[in-house]
Amino acid sequence: MGHFQPVAALGALREERRYSVIANNLSNSQTAGFRKDNLVFRQVIDKASNRITGEESGRTLTSFQQGELQTTGNPLDVAIDGEGFFKIRTPQGIRYTRSGSFKLNQDRILVNGSGFPIMGRGGEITLVGKNISMDKEGKILVDGNSADQLAVVTLPAPHLLKKEGQTLMKLDVPQEEMEESESQVIQGSLESSNINTVEEMMKMLDSLRIYESCMKAIQANDELNVKAVNEIGRV
Repeated sequence: MGHFQPVAALGALREERRYSVIANNLSNSQTAGFRKDNLVFRQVIDKASNRITGEESGRTLTSFQQGELQTTGNPLDVAIDGEGFFKIRTPQGIRYTRSGSFKLNQDRILVNGSGFPIMGRGGEITLVGKNISMDKEGKILVDGNSADQLAVVTLPAPHLLKKEGQTLMKLDVPQEEMEESESQVIQGSLESSNINTVEEMMKMLDSLRIYESCMKAIQANDELNVKAVNEIGRV
């Protein structure tokens, strides 16, 4: 019984963390460019006995599977069809995103929803004029005149990016950017999150079921311990 309870407690703790990750995925199912997370645990094996003795702390892995492209008709909404990221300049440095919900600030600088500038080949992108169009390479025309080109880049190990907020990611390990030439930039569209809500709901129900089973096991074990102590006390 002494070994059983820690295992059940470990299982309950694991499901608490898993539930939290799933809940965050579901809450961002409508966030353009959001990438879902999965919590992965690795079993720890005692080399001496070759038995599973527990689990390491769960590691959150981000899925970079592309979400569906949805037409919005807004000329400042942009989606990447394929691999790559937009570059965003923040006060803390360059960040990467798949969310192309852009706008112009009062200085006519192209920014994201938080007001951070979108990077182009020439740095920050300033668009002065009425008619803004972009081709599939990200080249921007304003009233028919060339203005700039969106910087769309790839990284050798995107899975090493660390999430910052809902849609921004930062380099946690130094990597060299590469210009993305295979993907296409789609103006007037946004990439939806890559969340499958039905799948995540099923995962959530499964997590709740396992958590409840672990808690019942802990309670049953506690009751057995109390009973054993009381019986010993009568001897």
